[in-house]
Amino acid sequence: MIAWLGMARPKTIALHPSRTIELGVPKDEAFDRCVDGIERVLGGVIREAQRDRGTIEAGFGLIFSERLTCTVSPIDATHARVVIEARRGAQAATAMPSSYVDALADYLTT
Repeated sequence: MIAWLGMARPKTIALHPSRTIELGVPKDEAFDRCVDGIERVLGGVIREAQRDRGTIEAGFGLIFSERLTCTVSPIDATHARVVIEARRGAQAATAMPSSYVDALADYLTT
């Protein structure tokens, strides 16, 4: 949309970083792995988790804190899809990709 101004969007910008992954486990197991990854691996705090809806809200840090939302949905009886999204407060610096999103996705897929 701003191409007509001759301005290119920076490649490093990630205002709302997210990743979608598919796992070869049922929805409930994927949900449990997300909770474990957030709390044990990343050191986050689960603010709200609703297993029936497949949603997890977590937070990291106090200053320039990042919030993470995971949505777990079944693909079939033995596979689940996980959408990991990060939200940040407004910052003057260019937003970079989220290390929390990438680390949780890496943990879930290994």
